[in-house]
Amino acid sequence: MKKIGIIMMCVAALLFASCGSTSSTTRSAVSSALGSNTAATANGTACGQAIIGLYNNYKATKKLDMTNASNITNTLALVTAYSQLKNNKGNKDYRKSFVSGMVLGGAGIITNNNAYSLVNQIENAAGLSSTTRSNISTAASTVSSILSILQ
Repeated sequence: MKKIGIIMMCVAALLFASCGSTSSTTRSAVSSALGSNTAATANGTACGQAIIGLYNNYKATKKLDMTNASNITNTLALVTAYSQLKNNKGNKDYRKSFVSGMVLGGAGIITNNNAYSLVNQIENAAGLSSTTRSNISTAASTVSSILSILQ
């Protein structure tokens, strides 16, 4: 009877140790998948949310109204993302974390399959380079750049 009790204690101890290592392995895998740059992840999340906001508005109205406060806010978030991507060009960790953030903020519409393509489109959207809060409603190049991203 004592032997069975000792065996059960050993099995319980092994199971407990196994669960603990699995948990840390899972946390490590999740951290690795998201990338390690939390600022990039946050910027990517904001960018994904902005793209979804612009996309939903465009889909509903069939136009991109740059006098709409929500569209202005989302466009400025997109301009910030453009600047951050340009400033971190060549930084693979930043890009990986940014893409992970976009997927998080993309409401299921932005996926791993299309996020890298969106990042490339944002990086190459020259119309976003000179956009500011003061010229956003009159910058035709901004609207055309955003429309190409939303397509």
